[in-house]
Amino acid sequence: MTSANDATPRGTSRKFWLLGLGIIVFAGLYSGAWFFGADRLKTLVRERLSDSSVSVACTGLDVKGYPFRIGVYCDAIGIDDKRTGTSASFGALRSAAQVYNPGHAIVELDGPAVVRVSPDIVVTADWNLLHASGVAGFGGLDRASIAYDALKGTFVAGMRDVKLGFTASHGEIHTRANGTALDAALSVDGLELTVSDTRVPKVDVTADVTVADVTVADAAGWLQDGVPINAPRDTRGDLRRLGLDFGNGNAAVLSGSYEISAEGLLSGKFELQIDGIDTVRDIVAEAFPEVAETATSVASTIRGLSGGRDDARVKLRAKDGILYLGIIPIAAIGPL
Repeated sequence: MTSANDATPRGTSRKFWLLGLGIIVFAGLYSGAWFFGADRLKTLVRERLSDSSVSVACTGLDVKGYPFRIGVYCDAIGIDDKRTGTSASFGALRSAAQVYNPGHAIVELDGPAVVRVSPDIVVTADWNLLHASGVAGFGGLDRASIAYDALKGTFVAGMRDVKLGFTASHGEIHTRANGTALDAALSVDGLELTVSDTRVPKVDVTADVTVADVTVADAAGWLQDGVPINAPRDTRGDLRRLGLDFGNGNAAVLSGSYEISAEGLLSGKFELQIDGIDTVRDIVAEAFPEVAETATSVASTIRGLSGGRDDARVKLRAKDGILYLGIIPIAAIGPL
């Protein structure tokens, strides 16, 4: 006859065995599902790259992250878009998403980067850290962000004899779908430009804008399909802020609503606030000698309207590429 004391250890032991067996079975099924999913993801990436209208090469394509993450890895990235005559190369790419939340992915991209735009534009860049993140739902990508540290590079347009060097300590770009429109915010800390042999004083840049596509009213689709070839033409939107801060209280902030025609001509109504009119004028004139006369004329007009003060808030109006201060045309803005 089995006593109650003997039955209890046997029952407990059996439960532990069943629990252990369940864990082993679950781990086996989970591992099989992960590796099956990783193989399918690798196949899907290859198919998407080959079917894309833009040729994309991912050297050393692999899927990693077991057991709790999954992500695509490439030793190098190459892009060739024959529609726009654009080609680009980048360093290694690493991405990761939690298995339980695959719609939220994080990407790291190594430099250097070289971008060529036919016929004569070349952009080179490198950085210490560049990472991006995206959040996708059933309808596609909803939000995307990029952040970088210690950016440096050059912009060269040979036929136009333009050479621009740039460095920035930190920068961020954030975009999100807002109905059929696209919200975008940008910040660049410690931006330094070298135009030819002239170094522009360091500036912090901020921008906050909502963009709507005039033709199809669906700029939010840019998150899935990419920016159209003709952008920013055929767009309209609200510029909540475009700020330049040169330090020591010298800054300029522009805001307003705008529209850019199919020909690239700007129209809109804006408000410009300047603190340190003479300093901002001198910086613009030194960096871009070709507009020095216009900068001086505009600064003198603004100073006159502000009663001779070194700060002012004025209304501007643009019509088909002509910028007006009141009824006075002060500058011509070329096609964008």
